[in-house]
Amino acid sequence: MKNVLSILYLTLLIAVCPAQAQSLDFAQLTPTPYLQNGVNFSLGAVTMSVPKYIGSDERRAAAYPAFDAQWKNGVFVSAISGLGYNFSKDPSLQYGVRMTMELGRDDARSSRLNGMGDIDTTLEPGAFLNYFINSNYALLSSVRYGAGVDHNGVQVSLGGRATNMLSAKHRLTALFSTNWANNSYQQSYFGVNATQAINSGYAQYTPSSGLTEVKIGANWHWSIDTNWSLTTGASVQHLMGDAANSPIIFQKTPVTVYTAASYRF
Repeated sequence: MKNVLSILYLTLLIAVCPAQAQSLDFAQLTPTPYLQNGVNFSLGAVTMSVPKYIGSDERRAAAYPAFDAQWKNGVFVSAISGLGYNFSKDPSLQYGVRMTMELGRDDARSSRLNGMGDIDTTLEPGAFLNYFINSNYALLSSVRYGAGVDHNGVQVSLGGRATNMLSAKHRLTALFSTNWANNSYQQSYFGVNATQAINSGYAQYTPSSGLTEVKIGANWHWSIDTNWSLTTGASVQHLMGDAANSPIIFQKTPVTVYTAASYRF
């Protein structure tokens, strides 16, 4: 049943965020009172350059379709925010539940991962809470459960977003976030167990729960007309603590760049 739900969700969410395993940190929604129609719907495509896996010093290029829909009743499904429900009708507050997709890791993606085995892509139920200080600044938070080899990884993300309208058609946005993960998540993505050590040649490594990273990003959004828009941005992820000290980490500060075009119906 979980595999069926994963396929269904992946079909709805036909895009990935500009990262590998850690994606969809926050639900980034338009406050419900500001939605002009019963549903805001957009479809487009994104191209990006990303590391082959978290901590890789090798890169890959990718292109994906992108999808975003948000209803005035609180339901949303999005490549950025996941699939969920916002209970709040207050424009300064958002809170609710959602389902996101934690991307897995294929050891065939890089020779650095030979012998490490695969991590399956999995669904993560979770919750979110966002507070808007004003129209330009917001505090963001989320908790997610279910990632990793044993599907019991926990992640907690805290961050903030600042937006500056340069003109009616041009907007700059900056985002900051930090992520904490439990032992299970750390072991799955950064650890090396006894079997993996034999198969890969890496030393056995058992990370503890703690902060895994801080990320900063910025993007420029151009509303070309009432329907078409173009977004270009970059993010820098700095691995910390036991995650950064893992023997499979070869780049502690990976960079992602992306460009997305979308059409709003």
